[in-house]
Amino acid sequence: MGLISPLLKWRDDRDRLTKLRFDLEDAHDEFQKEITAAKLKHGSEEWERAYAGYDFQCDTIRADIDEIETAALIRRAREWGVPIPPRPFWSEEPVYDDEYWDWSRIHGKYYLSAKGKALLRREAYAEMEMFYKPWLSWAALLISIVSLMFSVLKR
Repeated sequence: MGLISPLLKWRDDRDRLTKLRFDLEDAHDEFQKEITAAKLKHGSEEWERAYAGYDFQCDTIRADIDEIETAALIRRAREWGVPIPPRPFWSEEPVYDDEYWDWSRIHGKYYLSAKGKALLRREAYAEMEMFYKPWLSWAALLISIVSLMFSVLKR
């Protein structure tokens, strides 16, 4: 189960992310239909009420997406030994101006910002490249030798 369970978790997370992204598009479509059907004018009280519901629904979906992406990136960073930027210290008021972390008012947690996600991706891929680069050159050499042997033996 050591190999299967991470693959199943990865598959489930990808499916959930896909569903959440479709839900985000559906929420936008529903909002547009609601505005069109009721002929709401931008800035009216009814429009503001509809937009508040739409905004809350989108924030909830985005928070779920950020939760999954942050957990996956932190897991990958730990696997490859990449340092994770420190989360802001907990205080009475959340820190909103951190470079690598964003406060989610929906879940009451910090999730990686776009810059934090890019940093962890870049550093993890650099570690992967450093690990696999020597093996790739040896694999290329081995393939060359095997193909040379086949060509010599075929004659």
